[in-house]
Amino acid sequence: MPQRQGSHVLADAGGGELPATGYAILGLLTFGEMSGYDLGKLINETIAHFFFKPAKSQVYGELRRLVARGYATEREVAQRARPDKRLYAVSARGRKALRQWLEESNAGSETVRSPACLKVFFGGLMDRETLMSQIRDGQRQARENLARFQCIEREIAGKPEYFFPSLVLRRGLAHERASIRWATEVLRELEQPGRQERGG
Repeated sequence: MPQRQGSHVLADAGGGELPATGYAILGLLTFGEMSGYDLGKLINETIAHFFFKPAKSQVYGELRRLVARGYATEREVAQRARPDKRLYAVSARGRKALRQWLEESNAGSETVRSPACLKVFFGGLMDRETLMSQIRDGQRQARENLARFQCIEREIAGKPEYFFPSLVLRRGLAHERASIRWATEVLRELEQPGRQERGG
């Protein structure tokens, strides 16, 4: 299974290529059989915070690709008073491909996207109070995220099956705490009179 270094893409046994998002979805299926809807919810609660947040159409597109390549299975389940639903599960071939990708693919460098940092970078071109208001909004969001992560931390504490996810959660907690501290420091600086500003 040849790989393309630095691209997060790995060729599968069929000669095609599966993007990292496909492997991420495949990995989430190792937590158990689930519908596309349930998978979307799991993504929003987990890897959306540090990797990607796909559209609903992308989730179902990747599921179809995984099934077509034998990496996942699907079955239809009848429901009373509701449309039938499809449940997906990782296959033995899918587990093997996932493990090979995890062990062989190059993780690459990280790219952090922060609209708040961009606003502060060009802060000299903004109204000071407007900038401070936006930073406060970001700080408030970081506090909400921190509270949500702390709740998850309590829920999974002591559960062996969540050991590795908890290591990533720990970084999420550190990131939100750092964002809160950074916003506090920036606001303190901006509140001081006489700070240099660029004219717009």
